Amino acid sequence: MTNLALTTAGSLHVVESNKQMTLPFAETVAIGQAVRIDTTNGKWTLAKATATGEARAWGILVSKDGAGAAGTAVRDGVLDGFALSALDFDAIVYLSDTDGTLADSAGTVTTALLGRVIPATATTTGTAYDKLLQVEINV
Repeated sequence: MTNLALTTAGSLHVVESNKQMTLPFAETVAIGQAVRIDTTNGKWTLAKATATGEARAWGILVSKDGAGAAGTAVRDGVLDGFALSALDFDAIVYLSDTDGTLADSAGTVTTALLGRVIPATATTTGTAYDKLLQVEINV
């Protein structure tokens, strides 16, 4: 399993967002990390694929307010900024066993799917397609 990272730390571009939510944090979370809703306090906390309860990813954190007190996560949309060049188009992106991390293969909870690599054309026609993450987390 290879964990995925952002091409530039703290930088993620929302290309499309069909479903998103903003909540305060229960712990420190960085842009690009997978989050879930803490069942005790209703705040964002990091998701990981080590156990079913921890693997309930709600979305990918895409922004934080200036004080770092609240952030917005996308559950259904398209994100640009992950280093996906080693993955094939239509490859599945999974939740890792590492807190908040995305991976190219399944963690312990193998059903924790976060999305797929899709092609996009942000550059001049005739060049290779860019690889973006289509976030599509199903309940």
